[in-house]
Amino acid sequence: MKQPPVKQDWISKCVDIHNFHVAQVNSEPGWDIYKTCKALNRSEGSVYEALMVASWLKTHEKQLRRFRNMCDALVFIRNKKKEMKSQELNI
Repeated sequence: MKQPPVKQDWISKCVDIHNFHVAQVNSEPGWDIYKTCKALNRSEGSVYEALMVASWLKTHEKQLRRFRNMCDALVFIRNKKKEMKSQELNI
């Protein structure tokens, strides 16, 4: 039996938040993440996480697309960050 397709709504939301934030930063001097939060009526944490996921999509899209939700993707990102930091310390 075939697996149903993985719903990717969370990825689209992250990309949309990122695109909105970048457009505002480019068009309005002094625009910051707090203004994005207010404009989108979202918490600082949710916007920060969405921006982080969108950023990681640029280099780890294949790995992130396999996750069914943003929470699992964030666990992956945090683990990768820990790995990278420990590799830096071992150099």
